[in-house]
Amino acid sequence: MKDKTRSHKGLWIGLGVIIIAIIGVMFFRHTGTGSQSSSKVQIIKVGSGNDGQPFAYLDKDGKPAGMDIALLQAIDKKLPQYKFKLTLSDFPTMITNLKAGKTTMAMYQVEQNAERKENFKFGTVGYTVWDTLLATKKSAGVLDSFADAKGKKLYVTNSTNQATLTDAYLKKNADAYSVVRGTYTMEQVAQGLNSGQFNVYPAPKYSIDLLNRQFKTNLVYGKAVNHSNAYPLFNKKADPRFIKAVNKAMAELKADGTLKKLSNQWLKGDYVPKD
Repeated sequence: MKDKTRSHKGLWIGLGVIIIAIIGVMFFRHTGTGSQSSSKVQIIKVGSGNDGQPFAYLDKDGKPAGMDIALLQAIDKKLPQYKFKLTLSDFPTMITNLKAGKTTMAMYQVEQNAERKENFKFGTVGYTVWDTLLATKKSAGVLDSFADAKGKKLYVTNSTNQATLTDAYLKKNADAYSVVRGTYTMEQVAQGLNSGQFNVYPAPKYSIDLLNRQFKTNLVYGKAVNHSNAYPLFNKKADPRFIKAVNKAMAELKADGTLKKLSNQWLKGDYVPKD
């Protein structure tokens, strides 16, 4: 007859060994997975602005701020498999860096046009309405088209869609108007309009609203001369899986109201596309 005490004791020892073994396997599996997932986090170089308040700029402490910066941070938070590394510059340099492959993605109120579609890939979710309006002082009259700007002087920021639209009209209508080009801040745009350096500013409604609110420019505008939205922009060689992940994150941020919240916070109004 077997010794029951010894038998029970052996059973408990055996169970204890098995439990310890299971815990050990779980521990090594967990730590192994953790280090593996950590090593799989991919650094993505992303371009944005350093002088375009309230979209992307450096605050008084030299830290990135603005709607586009906040949106990039929200996207990055949704994508733990990626980590964004910002490269900030003026708009033309941002476009050049993306084309040269120095960055993979850019976000700085970029609109679609034929040239950009040829050189880059666009995201599928627009985040800011950028219907172009021709802003003027009341004394210059309300303009509904580039034809109405005949004989006037326009300001456009280099490499923007507004510059493309302005030049496209000039190509077909030489000497219709003169153009001042640059990379002005909003304050410099206000100064240029107030001083008479130029008297027409092709821009979206929220930029005009900002000038009127912050710098008392009292600008007016007529009908939109172009309908457009701002989208995330990608290098043509960007990983399709990364682009798909960003598009998904953007769709979620629009659906849960984050885009509207950021627009109200930074642009002082809801300028999110309805489509």
